[in-house]
Amino acid sequence: MKLSARNLGWTTGGKTIVDGVTLEILPGETFGLVGPNGSGKSTLLRLLTGLLPHPSGQVHLEGVPLDRMSRRDIARRIAVVEQMADTSEALRVRDAVELGRTPWLSALAPFGPEDRRIVREALEATGLADMAEHGWSTLSGGERQRAHIARALAQRPRLLMLDEPTNHLDIHHQLSLLRLVSTLSVTVVMALHDLNQAMGCDRLGVMDGGRLIACGPPAEVLTPARIAAIFRVHVTPLRDPADNTTLFRFHCLEDQS
Repeated sequence: MKLSARNLGWTTGGKTIVDGVTLEILPGETFGLVGPNGSGKSTLLRLLTGLLPHPSGQVHLEGVPLDRMSRRDIARRIAVVEQMADTSEALRVRDAVELGRTPWLSALAPFGPEDRRIVREALEATGLADMAEHGWSTLSGGERQRAHIARALAQRPRLLMLDEPTNHLDIHHQLSLLRLVSTLSVTVVMALHDLNQAMGCDRLGVMDGGRLIACGPPAEVLTPARIAAIFRVHVTPLRDPADNTTLFRFHCLEDQS
């Protein structure tokens, strides 16, 4: 699914949070957004899904302006996992994941066997099948994150938006999640803090001060000079002999003034 934005921006309280972003997400690609805290990554994700009111500029989904689509139509195409997502403590894990089927249900199409199959597959994909009957209040932060992702998968989107999806996850589940994302036959856009994880994306957009300052293949946009300028750290690129991928080792700048 193709997603495009032209001169997209958002201002609140007299402060510009996202400023003039023009971007095109290609069908089937995994696109990462990186940048320091406060650079506008999360706000840009919300603008791209129509969750923030009164933006400037325009977002198109497969050539159709997003503001001309109903929330149900958008939800049938885009699933979002926000960084601070929350769920009622009274629900079981299965109940929470079943909520992902809501855009597809109606009085004439109630929850049925096909929906149960999709929910089961989402639970299995995120390693939560054995926890389906657990209460939400009993889950750790990492387990809740996986349940939110399972709910998004149950939505059967064509575009999956993830805001810091590896937050709260241990190393095993971080790697499992990123491997899962890489196998999905959907377009993926995700904001990431870990630049080594971001190197696995097809393309990256680099945010700073609300602006998209670079966009392209990871090796081209995450140069040592750009990382030093934006993230205020020195970086040493290393080559992993196991698969010949590039990894970064970071060093604090001597002068932080």
